[in-house]
Amino acid sequence: MQRILITGANRGIGFELARQYVAAGDALVFAGCRRPSAATGLKERAGQAADRLVIVQLDVNDARSITAATERIAARAGALDILVNNAGINPRGAHQSSHMGSLSADDVSEIITTNAVAALIVTQACRPLLSAGDNPRVVMISSGMGSMQRTQGDSYAYRMSKAAMNMAARVLAFDEAMAGIITITANPGWVKTDMGGAGALLEPEESGSGLHTLIGGLTEADQGKFYQYDGSELPW
Repeated sequence: MQRILITGANRGIGFELARQYVAAGDALVFAGCRRPSAATGLKERAGQAADRLVIVQLDVNDARSITAATERIAARAGALDILVNNAGINPRGAHQSSHMGSLSADDVSEIITTNAVAALIVTQACRPLLSAGDNPRVVMISSGMGSMQRTQGDSYAYRMSKAAMNMAARVLAFDEAMAGIITITANPGWVKTDMGGAGALLEPEESGSGLHTLIGGLTEADQGKFYQYDGSELPW
């Protein structure tokens, strides 16, 4: 049985991935979320499959929360086979992180820290668990908006955060300290979630199914690559 940690698993792509792994019946999923008490959907799933889904309090911006989460996983499973760094934010409205002329250093930094820096720190904390795992893999859930070659205007902080996440994944892939651990970046596509909005092109089930298949088929030949949810390779 695969041992998997998915961050930001209380909604969107994270929730859908957790649901699909649990439904497949071949994984023990640690579903990380900041406020387990408010994760209604996860709690319902956990009630139906307590042997396959464990809700873990995990605030990716809190060092003590990360340590407590990894200790809980180690006590329950002893190792991790897959880490999916999915937790992320893209605030709208009054958040001053998107448009030239109204940018705030604090707001821009908040998004970069949560989306990129936190994913790197969580990976570092999970490295001993991954090193003890079977065919260990790290998957950074990024975005096509993080591609240098495909970029457009606006959404400064979100684009910068995902480009930084992409670079983190590339460095991890070639770091000797991560030897034996496959690291890739994956774009889930434009999905109908709270973040993607109702006008998005993909249903969560389609994106989640593609990511599930992609992650399951990863080999050393995929090390350090940037993939679309359907397995096609994307430009940096």
